[in-house]
Amino acid sequence: MDDLIIVGAGPIGLAAGIEAKRAGLQFQILEAGALCQSLVEYPIGMRFFSPADELAIGGYPFPTPHDEKPTREMALNYYRKVASAENLPVRTYQRVVRLEPQAEGYTLHAECALHQTPATYRARCVLLCTGVWGRFRRLQVAGAELPHVLTRYDEPIRFWRRRVLIVGAGNSAGEAAIRLADADAQVWLAVDQPRLEQCKFRPFILRELLLRVEEKRITPLTQAQVLRIAPDCVDLRCAEGVESLPADFVLTLIGLSPDQSLLAPLGVPFSEDGKPLHDPDTYETPVRGIFVAGALSQDGFIYVARERVGRAIEAIAHQTREESRHKRRG
Repeated sequence: MDDLIIVGAGPIGLAAGIEAKRAGLQFQILEAGALCQSLVEYPIGMRFFSPADELAIGGYPFPTPHDEKPTREMALNYYRKVASAENLPVRTYQRVVRLEPQAEGYTLHAECALHQTPATYRARCVLLCTGVWGRFRRLQVAGAELPHVLTRYDEPIRFWRRRVLIVGAGNSAGEAAIRLADADAQVWLAVDQPRLEQCKFRPFILRELLLRVEEKRITPLTQAQVLRIAPDCVDLRCAEGVESLPADFVLTLIGLSPDQSLLAPLGVPFSEDGKPLHDPDTYETPVRGIFVAGALSQDGFIYVARERVGRAIEAIAHQTREESRHKRRG
């Protein structure tokens, strides 16, 4: 039996693995897809909104040329090198489908995504670092399930000279609007605020958005509410009134929701925003032996979560030592 199984081999799962290794724990990391699958699913060439030093883990520097914003490809290369340098015990393509409590610890039931074969793992503690990727929020309007309504994109070239409505007021929506406009798409950006400056864009994204608005390559739609999506148009209520906008694609980038499928059956309680309740010092949930980190623990940024995941590992190391001491006495 392992001391710990970490579920998720993204940046925070890897950071937790490094801390677990340095703490002398016997552990494994299970990842449903490829190494850093959450980053693999990012749009090709996407820039991170954080500087490289805020993405670094384990004390390994993250070099970028000329202090550029790191891209998806740079990050994948960096985290691969870190995982290899630390020789972390990552088991890729092992999707955990259920956690089963035992008299001592947990049995993790997994499925191999490559061969569709079952596997089981046992550990005293489980640390979930699964983030929120893959649980995209959708518009609750008629037509939201039509095939041209997308919640992510991979290559901007797919939208060359097409009419694209992007819905969202965060960094992902802003970045998508910039990249699609640069790929010669006709872009409308629908936000719920009166002005773009009032949205949650990072300063460098806002600057690039405003430049393309001035160049008439992006058309902002402020105080916008999508009413209905049809195969060839979208009905919106905007600051200027109700209008029907012709659109070949609708890209809805309105956030993500945490995946509760592993925790809810164990009786882990959740906050109003869907995040599991946990001790802010140890990151343990009210269910003993179940810990959360990263986006699941409200630490949405890598540079915040990487500093705090060590607290969870310290608590796990302490818990496993106490249980071992108790067994020896028994």
